[in-house]
Amino acid sequence: MMQSVLVTLMLFSSAASAQDKPRVFVEASETVDSSNSRDKAKQLDFGTALSAALVKKKVPVMVVTDKSKSDWTIISTSSQKEASTGTKIAKLAFGNFSGNTKFEGTIQVVDNESSEILFAYNVKKGNFQSAAEAFAKHFINDFLKKR
Repeated sequence: MMQSVLVTLMLFSSAASAQDKPRVFVEASETVDSSNSRDKAKQLDFGTALSAALVKKKVPVMVVTDKSKSDWTIISTSSQKEASTGTKIAKLAFGNFSGNTKFEGTIQVVDNESSEILFAYNVKKGNFQSAAEAFAKHFINDFLKKR
């Protein structure tokens, strides 16, 4: 009997804490490839990377797939540019082994009821995953912890 009461309390507590978290919908957004190359990279969905980063970094929000059930919407735009072959060779010749891809993103968290922008973040990284995880980290530290 004691175990069933404990399990019931744990389930109730878990459900209550999940309901306390803001529900967030992340809009899909294609990353624009601004490279000059003939063979441009495939389009990446930066919105999916943002959703994954929110879950991975354990951001205290509930990511939902139905916008009508969300409190906030995350909107993003992004682009990436891969260095040309000549630039890659020049970097290697001078001992610069830094990445050959430049990823830029702009992210806004919008309140669905008021349309107020609650948080905005610009990021420049070597790839979209690093950019998404940087957003998640700053979203926690610069916004959610200060609410």
